[in-house]
Amino acid sequence: MKRLAVVLVALLFAIAAAVYFVRDPGTADIALLGWHLQTSALGLFALLFASFIALSLAWRIMAALLNIPAFWRQRSARQKRAAADEQLLQAWAELVRSRFDIAGKLALSQHTHASIAPMHYVVATEALLARGDTQAALNLLDEVRRNFPRFADYLALHMANRLHAQHNLAPAIELLHALHIHHPKDEAITCALAEALYSVADWEKLATLLPVLRRLNWPGLTEQQLQRLSLGVYRGLIDQLARQHKPEPLAALWANIPKDLRGNTNLLISVAQAWLMLKQPAKAELVLEKALAHHGTNETLRAWIAIPPANPAQALGQLDGFMNQSRGTVDEATRAYATAYLAFLSGDEERAQQALAPSLVSQPDAPTLKLAADIAQHQRDSVQALALMTQAYQRLTLHLPQAPQA
Repeated sequence: MKRLAVVLVALLFAIAAAVYFVRDPGTADIALLGWHLQTSALGLFALLFASFIALSLAWRIMAALLNIPAFWRQRSARQKRAAADEQLLQAWAELVRSRFDIAGKLALSQHTHASIAPMHYVVATEALLARGDTQAALNLLDEVRRNFPRFADYLALHMANRLHAQHNLAPAIELLHALHIHHPKDEAITCALAEALYSVADWEKLATLLPVLRRLNWPGLTEQQLQRLSLGVYRGLIDQLARQHKPEPLAALWANIPKDLRGNTNLLISVAQAWLMLKQPAKAELVLEKALAHHGTNETLRAWIAIPPANPAQALGQLDGFMNQSRGTVDEATRAYATAYLAFLSGDEERAQQALAPSLVSQPDAPTLKLAADIAQHQRDSVQALALMTQAYQRLTLHLPQAPQA
């Protein structure tokens, strides 16, 4: 745009000068080194213009002659760069075809002349990881750190994700730990480290990341994923404390669990099983009873009745209260099973049979058939008990995985 403006101004100036000097051309005398030139003013301007063009052409020719070596160097560099870029495309094609050895060699054969040299390292790293040569890939990452330090962290994150996908978790976590130290606020690194720690069940380290994860505004971390990580941490810590026989830390951990997670069925069953492992069934019952009173589920109800009640008749009354007050999702079959089980323990076999009768007509599950068989056996009806146990066994075999062929 600036050049066009300059040309237009010069053209206007030339037109104005031509119009002026055509009416009064004037004279110009030039004497130089014995030479004498007499011309009009318009001719002088034309002479100066021609001299300017001649000098410009001479300067360009001289510059072109002097720039020939640089031109050939640039031409050679362009050819090498084009060849390197072509090899990168060939390396990628070989990588897609699973010819990893050839892909790695092509990617690194002329990478020093490439337009984007770091991309050659990416393809070479993919080839090495696909071959399972983790140490060579880590050595290549060290070379990238020396030559392209600004790109090294991105390649390290990519390598860590690939190693995680290959279930090679030890080097993946090592890379992610180092990245997290240098970039503690990077969302992608934090989420990748959290997923890797979840995969190796390192609940204590993952627990230190939970506050950071809750503050992240990262599209790659959904509410469902955050809940899965949180539940994994708390269930893992609960199981760990139970195995270490630490009831006080377990109680403190349960008290500090966020309210939005304390109603999770799996978490409730985990803490109840932990109290049972610590030989404190009363606390396990208390946890499950609170859950049943608030929002009962099939799983929590079955976990509750699995704890041998000290007073089955009283437990049966509690069950009726739970089912009348709870806003849960207990289905009729599970409720009938729980009622029949507690009635059978309390000696009320008639109520137990009445509760199980509708379930036995439809498609009963194995526990229901087993309980019905126990009631029949207690009533000395061995034929009915055997028939019910046979159905229970058949029901179980329908859900067992098939044995692998020899």
